[in-house]
Amino acid sequence: MIRMSASEANKKLGCIFKIGKSKYNNKKTIIDNKKFDSESEGKLYWDLKMQERQGLIKGFEDQVKESLEAYGKPICNYYVDFLVFHNDGTREFIEHKSSGTVTPAWRIKYKMLEAKYADDKNTKVTTNWYKGYRIIKRKK
Repeated sequence: MIRMSASEANKKLGCIFKIGKSKYNNKKTIIDNKKFDSESEGKLYWDLKMQERQGLIKGFEDQVKESLEAYGKPICNYYVDFLVFHNDGTREFIEHKSSGTVTPAWRIKYKMLEAKYADDKNTKVTTNWYKGYRIIKRKK
């Protein structure tokens, strides 16, 4: 078995392995053997984990798959960053966004998710916009 670095493989085989920054200049982070797209998303995961340990929330899930439909026909799947189960029985979908990572496809999927749960009083859909060292919760 021959071992070589990604840059050596790229020189020999052509540009196959990606080296350097991610598409949106985020730093990938691994916490509890889970990979997150950015450090700020990992920090939010850790914050939710601490809230669960302290009993402030019942629990949470990450990378939750939601099927989006229009007129009864499936359109696409949307993976929401976090689904939080609150102690009062409500649940909250949290989409975490670092600045500069908003795409037109994301906007459409997010609006479809909001529309899906618009009439459900026990479900909230929110976005956390990460700005520097703080997280701003935006509610509609």
